[in-house]
Amino acid sequence: MKHTLLFFLLISTLTGSASAMAGDDAQINIAGTIVASPCKVDPTNPTTIALGDNIQAADLVNNASVSPPVEFHIKLIDCPAGTSEVTATFHGTNDPSQPNWLYANSGTAKNVTVQLSDGVGHGKGNGQSMTLPITGGGVDFQLDTEAYSLGGATPGTISAAITMSFVYN
Repeated sequence: MKHTLLFFLLISTLTGSASAMAGDDAQINIAGTIVASPCKVDPTNPTTIALGDNIQAADLVNNASVSPPVEFHIKLIDCPAGTSEVTATFHGTNDPSQPNWLYANSGTAKNVTVQLSDGVGHGKGNGQSMTLPITGGGVDFQLDTEAYSLGGATPGTISAAITMSFVYN
């Protein structure tokens, strides 16, 4: 009888201490994000767009008059499978006269700005973007640029720096 009681007390003590040792469960959450891989910027893209060396001041005397547009392309190549579209956002110093769609001229000509637009005439000012699907492993951003008169443009140089940043989906 002594042995049975001792065994029963020993088992009760062990099971009681086992339940006392058990604590709250801990949950571990694992999270991550898979993002679309980037394309490569085509090294043959133009880095300087020449508006021309013979833009006549007389052609830019009126407000909103423009030089002939110059078309150019910025291409992205070697887009990996799983990347379906690219959004390009344009960045540069905007002109205070029309901050949503004109870029400031840092050249010597006065009363003239730079206008950038997509291939169908929509202005692409500072902070604006355009999204294109990837086809055939690449994407071709067709763009136009021109000198834009604020009225009474003076002879001199035209210069503006515009950067494109890309987001891939």
